[in-house]
Amino acid sequence: MTNIVLTQYNGAILGPIARLLGYLMDAIFNFCEMIGFANIGLAIVLFTIIINLLLLPLTFKQQKFSKMNSVMNPELQKIAAKYKGKTDQESMQRQQQEQRAVYEKYGVSMSAGCMPLLIQMPILLALYRVIYNIPGYVTSIKDVFMQIANVAITQDGFVTKIADLAKANNMPTDKYLLDGSTSESLNYVVDLFYKFDLGQWNQFKEIFPSISDQIQPQIDKIMSMNTFFGGISLAEAPGFRLSIALIIPVLAWFTNWLNVKLMTAANPTPSSDNAAMNSTMKSMNTFMPLMSGFFCITVPAGLGIYWIASAVVRILQQLGINAYMKNISVEDIVKKNREKQNKKREKQGLPPLTDDDFNSGKNSRRRNASKTSMSSAQLKKKPSMPTKIEKNVDSTKFYQKKDYKSGSIASKARMVQDYDDKKTNNK
Repeated sequence: MTNIVLTQYNGAILGPIARLLGYLMDAIFNFCEMIGFANIGLAIVLFTIIINLLLLPLTFKQQKFSKMNSVMNPELQKIAAKYKGKTDQESMQRQQQEQRAVYEKYGVSMSAGCMPLLIQMPILLALYRVIYNIPGYVTSIKDVFMQIANVAITQDGFVTKIADLAKANNMPTDKYLLDGSTSESLNYVVDLFYKFDLGQWNQFKEIFPSISDQIQPQIDKIMSMNTFFGGISLAEAPGFRLSIALIIPVLAWFTNWLNVKLMTAANPTPSSDNAAMNSTMKSMNTFMPLMSGFFCITVPAGLGIYWIASAVVRILQQLGINAYMKNISVEDIVKKNREKQNKKREKQGLPPLTDDDFNSGKNSRRRNASKTSMSSAQLKKKPSMPTKIEKNVDSTKFYQKKDYKSGSIASKARMVQDYDDKKTNNK
């Protein structure tokens, strides 16, 4: 197996999302090229800003839920403490009912916190695919690499020589994919070229001196497109060596740390008896920014640019959300949530709930009572098994006579006669 990813990702779920985002990335790069700044780093920054702005409604919704959760948490913890250690079915149902009543009291859905994340995760994973392999999604960039690939594959010993070059630079390859005989193998060659820095391009020209002058304009264009912020190669991982590229992981750590700081300031962890949970949250808030910095050391700098740009946009969003939230009370949020819930009930043909209904948790009890009454009605409709058996026994006894031996011809004839007599009497 190889670590080089074929030009486009074709997964069943992330593949279509990645292609859709790829169209956006292609349009952004074409715009940058049109205004005279054909640079992948700039395109990544603009791409990140647009995606985060599109996700802003989900981010805002999640922040509102976090604020409400900090208010609801003491009540939810009391309920959890009340039923601690109780694992019977009845206690678990009561606990769920009381928790639901708290959420309804504040007009919040129990799934409000996880739904934005569930929507965002596939988008963010697809974003990773696009930025990791930009030539697969940006046509004008791929065309430049393809010009070199079409010339290079005609050279004698290309497959063996390029495989040796890749191996010398710790780029795992499959020789059978390097011959350029199919569109798949050509894409593979482009993907390999996209990982080259300036030093590796110089090695490539030394191996194939006969095409050195022919491909030099394309190499110059690639280096112009693929360098950012003082000559950082976006296709190359910063690594652990001392270079200007190390500013990428440092900025990734700092911007993500600042983002976490602002988020925790906006939604402080509520005081509780669960010291272990609070300690875990603090550790995660410290650990995650450090992990961001570490990842940006080992992945291409283009991904690091995306990580930094995302964190900066989130910081600006968080500052705006924090300023907005300061002017809105919890009561206002609750009121709006309840109005939305009553509008949904109106569409369903249900009467609106009053403040007393919300505060007392009547809505939850109504649903449970409705379920209980439906179950009772269904049970009433079904006749019990003993009743059916009793009816069958009574009808059999009517035809059974003790005057004749059971199973004899006479007894059967008597049963037929009794049946006819019964029909006549019923008339």
